[in-house]
Amino acid sequence: MPHVNKKVKTAAEKELDNFLFADVDANIWDKTGRELNPESKSEATDTDEEAEEEKTKDTFFLDSGPVSFTLDAPVYGSEDSDEEIDYEAEQETEQQQVESSDEESSSSEDESSDEYKDSYAAWEDEDDKNIKISLTSANITKKLRNTVDEDVVDGVEYTRRLRRQFNKIYPKPEWARLPSEIKAEKRKRTSSDSSDEDEEDGVTMDQDQLDEETRLDLLKSTMGILDKRAHKKSIPPNKIDIMRVKNANRAVPKPKRVITSVAFHPNAQVMLTASLDKTLTLFQIDGKINPKIQSVRFNDLPIFHAEFHPSGDQIVVSGRRSYFYIYDIQSGVIDKCPGIWGKEEKSLENFSISPCGRYIAFLGTSGTIIIVSYVTKKWYCDLKMNGTVSSVSWSSDGTFVFGFGSTGEVYQFDVQNKECVKRWQDEGCIGASIISVSPNEKYYATGSSTGIVNLYDRSVLDPELNKPKPIKAIGNLTTRINNIKFNHDSQLMVITSQQKKDQLRIIHVPTGTAYANWPTDRTPLHNVVQVAFSPNSDYLAIANARGKVLLYALKHYALA
Repeated sequence: MPHVNKKVKTAAEKELDNFLFADVDANIWDKTGRELNPESKSEATDTDEEAEEEKTKDTFFLDSGPVSFTLDAPVYGSEDSDEEIDYEAEQETEQQQVESSDEESSSSEDESSDEYKDSYAAWEDEDDKNIKISLTSANITKKLRNTVDEDVVDGVEYTRRLRRQFNKIYPKPEWARLPSEIKAEKRKRTSSDSSDEDEEDGVTMDQDQLDEETRLDLLKSTMGILDKRAHKKSIPPNKIDIMRVKNANRAVPKPKRVITSVAFHPNAQVMLTASLDKTLTLFQIDGKINPKIQSVRFNDLPIFHAEFHPSGDQIVVSGRRSYFYIYDIQSGVIDKCPGIWGKEEKSLENFSISPCGRYIAFLGTSGTIIIVSYVTKKWYCDLKMNGTVSSVSWSSDGTFVFGFGSTGEVYQFDVQNKECVKRWQDEGCIGASIISVSPNEKYYATGSSTGIVNLYDRSVLDPELNKPKPIKAIGNLTTRINNIKFNHDSQLMVITSQQKKDQLRIIHVPTGTAYANWPTDRTPLHNVVQVAFSPNSDYLAIANARGKVLLYALKHYALA
C-alpha cells in the first residue's frame, strides 16, 4: 500500500476535534460553560474580538436587525388562487377601491385599535416593521390602498389592512352583533353636525353597560336568540337565501333501494330516513358531518312510510303489510302491532299521526280513513269518503282531519265526534293526489295529477261555501304532485313531482309566487322523492331517486 502524506493538524484543528469527537481531554472542561460563570473573564482582547467578528461577518446573518427590504405581494394566478376574488379585483376600478377604502379607513382603524388595545399578543415578529410590501404589484392588493399614489407599506400596516378588508367582505352576522353596536352604527349614520364629544360620551357609556349585560344574557340562556328568530320579519317574496351543505346521509353507503321517507325530529336536530331496503337510519344533523346515530333493520318489512311521534320518543314504521312497528328511540325496543282489530286491511303503507299524538290515520280501501288510538293501538273509528282516499292532513291541534279523495272533494272530519262537518270541491281537480294544511291553519293546499296546486285560505271552511275559489293556482309543475310541505311558520311551501327530473319549487305562501332564483339549472335535484323541513326551518332535506338526501340551509331562519 503506497504511503500517503497526511497533513499535520494545527493546534486549532486539534482543539476542534476534541470538541466534536469528545476526546477525553482535561482542558475541555475548562473551556465549556464558562459563559455561565459570572466570575470568569474573557481572555480574548478587544482586538481579537473585532478580528473574529470581521471574519464571520460574511458567513452568518441574524434574523433581525436594521436591514430593510421590499417584498412584492404574491400574484394570485396560480392553482391555489381564488378565482372569485381575482374576478372581483379585475371588475372594480381603482377609483372605486380607493373611495371604499377612504370611507372605512378611519372607522376601521378606530375599531381595530379598540378591539385589540386590551389584548396582548403572545408573540410579535419584530421583522414585520422592516418588511416592505408593494400594494401595486398585484390587482388583489390594490384595494388595500388609501390613496391612488400609495404603494409600499410595512408588514404591520399590511396585516392591519388585510384584517380590515376581511371584516369588510365578511361582516359580523346580525345575530352576533350586540345591541350597543347596532345603536352605535345607527347613530353614526344619522348623526350630522351635532356635538361630537357629547355623542361619543353617550355611545361609550351605553356600550360599556350593554356589553356586559348582553354577554351575561348570552351565557345564561339562548332565549334571546330563539325569541328573536321566532319573531322574525316576513321573508321577502322575490329571493330566497339558501345554501347547500353536506348531504344528510353522507355517513352511510348509498341505499340499495329508493328512499321512501324523510322526517325531522320535532325537538332536536335529528333526521330519519327509511327505504325499501328495510332499513331505518337516524342522523345527527349539523350541516357539516351529519354523523349517523344508528340504523334499524326490519327483516320482514320494506318500509314505505316512517314518521316521528310528536313527543319525539317513538317512530311508527309501516309498509305493504297488515301490521306495523313502533320503535322506541330511548330504550331501543321494537313493538310489532299485528294489524287493526276488526279490520282486514292488507296494506297499512300510508298513515299520518295527529299533531296532538293521540291518533293515527291510516288510508284504508273504499274511501275509508281508519282512525287508531295511539295509546291503545286499537281501532277508534272509520271516516267514510266517496271514491278512494288519496291523502290526509291534520289540523294543528288534532281536532280535525282533512281527507282528499279521487272525486276531487275535500272532507273535513271532526275526529272526536266522528262526523263530517264540511266538504268542498277542489276547483279544476283532475286526479287528486295530495292535501296539506299549514301549521297556522290559514292555508290549505291541494295537488293533482296535472301538476296544479290550488292554495286556499280559511274561507273554505265557510259552511255556506261549497265551491270555493283558490287564492292562487300554482302551475309551475306539469306532472303529478307527490309532495306539499309547509314550513313551521307557514311562510314557505315546497311542492314536488317525482315523475320528471328537477321538479321542485319553493313557494312564498303569502303571495303565492315561486322563487325564481332557486332551484337553478345546476341544482342536482334529480327525481325528487321526499322533502322535509326541520322544526325551525333552518334546514330543508330533499331525497331523490339516486339515494341521496340533499341538505340545504335556509339562512332566513339559521342561527349561524
